[in-house]
Amino acid sequence: MILITGANGHLGGATIDFLLKKNPNTKIKALVRSEEKGKDLKAKGVESAVGDYLNYDSLLNAMKDVETLLLVSSSTIGDRHAQHANAIKAAKQAGVKHIVYTSVLGGNPNSKFSAGIDHYKTEEDIKNSGIPYTIMRNTYYADFLPDIIGNAIESGAIYYSAGDAKINFAARINMAEANAIVLADPSSYKNKVYEITSGNTYTFDEIAAMLSEITGKQIKYVDIPVEALKENIVKAGMPNEIAELMASIAESMKAGEFDFIDPTLEKLLGRKPVDLKDFLLNVYKK
Repeated sequence: MILITGANGHLGGATIDFLLKKNPNTKIKALVRSEEKGKDLKAKGVESAVGDYLNYDSLLNAMKDVETLLLVSSSTIGDRHAQHANAIKAAKQAGVKHIVYTSVLGGNPNSKFSAGIDHYKTEEDIKNSGIPYTIMRNTYYADFLPDIIGNAIESGAIYYSAGDAKINFAARINMAEANAIVLADPSSYKNKVYEITSGNTYTFDEIAAMLSEITGKQIKYVDIPVEALKENIVKAGMPNEIAELMASIAESMKAGEFDFIDPTLEKLLGRKPVDLKDFLLNVYKK
């Protein structure tokens, strides 16, 4: 039995779909917040367990009869590390035999990405648990880039704070497929840490040039101070906590933390992952 946390999210949900496509008889359990949220999964033949990272008893119940756990990192703002630690402790108590964890590219305790520090702590907890593991250190989702681009097609400019750093963006759908490949045969990836990236890195100047070519409109990149970025996010109606998190992502990009290429994703998929140019073409081509 495989337990997927974050099963209603894009990454968890797509991972389930790939597992079922690979083997329709795969025994999957999904951790969901409510029975209502589990309805669509049940229609696919997926068992659901109601719970969340903050409720230890619900985690323990969800992990009953589970051999492999996909621990999708929490999207909840707050003590993310404590939430993950709860899940790891429950996995240990329940006798889970393998944990696959979705971490972040180059996870380290000195990351400028605030959530990256939580990822690093979680990785250490998993390694210290004694449970065999596979850590998928995912680069930044290409799927989030349109949020950064915002109304650039109309305004003619991308306003962001990544300087002239090169950044690796990969499609979430490719990451989900890689998760499913590992989950289908976890012993082949025992106690491995993988950097999950696409095959190219790009600056925001290059991204602006791509958009110009795709849309036929002249678009430029304007590097702005990170404080201005935070102010813009708050003005858009986001809480300060989100603004701080998003600013830390920009700072980590500018520091070169996402300037990295690794062949692992291509090797797992058996083909080249989606390139950012093709991703943007799919999003913005009219």
